[in-house]
Amino acid sequence: MQVRRPFQRGWVAAALICAGLLALAGHGLAQAPQVFVVALETDVVQFDPVKIQDATTSQVAFQIYEHLLKRDYDGNLEPALATRWESDPTGQVWTFHLRQGVRFHDGSPFNAEVVKWHFERAMGPDSYFQTQYSVIDRIETPDDYTVVFHLKEPNAAFIDNIILANAGFIPSKKAFEEKGDAFPYEPVGTGPFKWNTWVKGQRVELARNDDWWGDGPKLDRLVIRVIPEANTQVIELETGGVHLITRASQTDLERLQQNPDVVVITKPAYRTRALEFNVAQPPFDDVRVRQAIQYAVDMPLIVRALAEPLLVPADSVVPVASWAYAGEGVLPNYPYDLQKAEKLMREAGFVRDAQGRWTKDGQPLRMTIHTPDNRYYMDVDISAAVANQLTRFGIETNVRVMEWAAYLEEVRNGQHQIAFLGWNQSSPEPSLFTDAKAKTNGRGNYGNYSDPALDAILDEALRVADEAQRRALYAEAQRIVNENAWFIWVGNEALTWIFRKEVQGFNPSPSMQYNYTEISIAR
Repeated sequence: MQVRRPFQRGWVAAALICAGLLALAGHGLAQAPQVFVVALETDVVQFDPVKIQDATTSQVAFQIYEHLLKRDYDGNLEPALATRWESDPTGQVWTFHLRQGVRFHDGSPFNAEVVKWHFERAMGPDSYFQTQYSVIDRIETPDDYTVVFHLKEPNAAFIDNIILANAGFIPSKKAFEEKGDAFPYEPVGTGPFKWNTWVKGQRVELARNDDWWGDGPKLDRLVIRVIPEANTQVIELETGGVHLITRASQTDLERLQQNPDVVVITKPAYRTRALEFNVAQPPFDDVRVRQAIQYAVDMPLIVRALAEPLLVPADSVVPVASWAYAGEGVLPNYPYDLQKAEKLMREAGFVRDAQGRWTKDGQPLRMTIHTPDNRYYMDVDISAAVANQLTRFGIETNVRVMEWAAYLEEVRNGQHQIAFLGWNQSSPEPSLFTDAKAKTNGRGNYGNYSDPALDAILDEALRVADEAQRRALYAEAQRIVNENAWFIWVGNEALTWIFRKEVQGFNPSPSMQYNYTEISIAR
């Protein structure tokens, strides 16, 4: 088994720049202005809302852009750029009354014209959300501060799937038109922080929006540092290089929980992790091969050894914390069983050669696991452990470790056999997971999965409003997904925030992960 990792360039320069920029260690923390420094595992990608597909970019975009609505600590809907909203009895007409007097960071006005323009663009061919937004029939603007969405059919998840999606971030139309191709790298929104600087691979800096309509922010600047390694994040936290991290090893986490100068918050979340087959790449188009590989991997053992308690074993496309999860032990799965794995490989036409390798037509089966470089908790280590188990089973397996943006590009283009991927949401709404990951042409369906029976069930689950009926439909959908064996389920990753005690006013939850408007740094 071979693990290939790209050369990490620019780290010395990055360290010097950040040291000079932040000076957080020692006297720097006690100095004005108010600067909050966050560590993230990967760099941002681009900020065109209709093309934001990764959680890292979304987290930063959340500071720059705003949705029509937002969720509070407990997950309840609250006004944001819309002050009130309602739907008609059919659930097909949704009306939003917009907040008046709001301006984008470039001074242009926020109004119904901009909202209509943006959501029509999200429905268009350049949008990664086109399929998801195809439920919209038309958008009307009866006046400057009223927007009416007419849907083709009722949609029980309209708010979560349309309004609160990444494509629901509303940018400045003026800036988009004036900046052209530069806009995704110089975003302009209405949010509490404005774009300032992006040094790729090192940091993003945002400045306070003094004209924000809300209360705050209390910070002068927000700095996001790119620090892939969990151990390095911990060192930076303890030495004052950053205020907030979201990643630590099992040993470090236990130690930090005993540190009186550090606050640790860990909560269950709506975050799935899986190794995803690309069924357009033979022999992974054969369900027997996919099932055999799953039987040959002892994933619960790997997760327990490497990633608990932040990652817990799971068995579904729907996270365990969702109301629609089918239940433990209910779904068809593939527990570690080498005899079943061997039987399925032979049924698929493979035989072992003299070295014990699985071969077909004289050619040994080789595979590569694509993984990002510490984008997900223990992703490289888990991928390496899986590769070791499969190699011992007779499938020569390597691991290709890639920088995040390049990784996304290869996976989106279908250049992988199997990829370590995650899906993060701030809501328990099941369609956010099923429709994105397993529906034909879903925006997170990177494995070319398609099952007409599954698609029909998922469509019906959005048409009905009754939760019990929806739960039954999603249970059936989860069964079909697992029977297709498209995913090797790794687990559900908890949300973890680890921050220095001088950080005041930060009270995160799964539905309100990135609200930095109340934060201040105690002197």
